[in-house]
Amino acid sequence: MERIDYLNTIEELEEFVATDEGKREQRAWYKLGGLYRSTERWGDALNAYAKCMEFGAHTAAKEASEAIRRILDCRFTDWMNP
Repeated sequence: MERIDYLNTIEELEEFVATDEGKREQRAWYKLGGLYRSTERWGDALNAYAKCMEFGAHTAAKEASEAIRRILDCRFTDWMNP
């Protein structure tokens, strides 16, 4: 198993992607995006998925980003018109 497989919290992954080794690791950014998404930290999740895609084509990160955008579009449709 790779080191990233043992990183399971937001804090651990944030620390890892701040290192030279981790900052270009697609899987770390994708995993971090998933954790942000599960805690409804939508902006952080979108940024993590964008970093993942920056380091190579990653269909799952693109699909996850699109899903978040659909959630936000649906969730806040009447936000400005209570």
